Amino acid sequence: MKTLIFFNTLFGFFTIFAMLCSLSLGYLIITRHEGRVSQQIRDYVPHFACSVAIISTLGSLIYSEVIGLSPCDYCWYQRYIMYPLGVLLIFVTITKSYVRLAALVAGLGSLISIRHIYLQNGGGSVGVCASDVPCTLKYVEIFNFISIPTMALTAFITIFLSLMYYELSIEAKD
Repeated sequence: MKTLIFFNTLFGFFTIFAMLCSLSLGYLIITRHEGRVSQQIRDYVPHFACSVAIISTLGSLIYSEVIGLSPCDYCWYQRYIMYPLGVLLIFVTITKSYVRLAALVAGLGSLISIRHIYLQNGGGSVGVCASDVPCTLKYVEIFNFISIPTMALTAFITIFLSLMYYELSIEAKD
């Protein structure tokens, strides 16, 4: 029980931090801010996106393998997107190529997460997704609004906005 509380708190704060970073990135994208700080941020954005994907991957593995929570089908779909995305983002970070492909994959993951949040909050009739694990079950509810699909959605959006900011700032530089 103490392990679950520790990881819920840890990942809850990571999620809130990622939400704040997403808001900041959204502001930078909308305002097309091109100062010295923006150039410094641009250079580290692929590293940040890669870190988000790796932390998300580790978080999903901790919840299932350490804590023992069984994932539903939509959780698996999100994992099918996030795990390769982490590897792709390592490649993107090193080569600075395939940024748009990684952003597209993150956007697809966001759509799956939105559907999962909708189902989890009573939308649609889904029943049991996997063996004895309904998609409506909330294993985790941190701060009364952060669930596992919310964590995944936040990660996908943060990655998407990071890559979008990087791509737009590279275009503005040229």
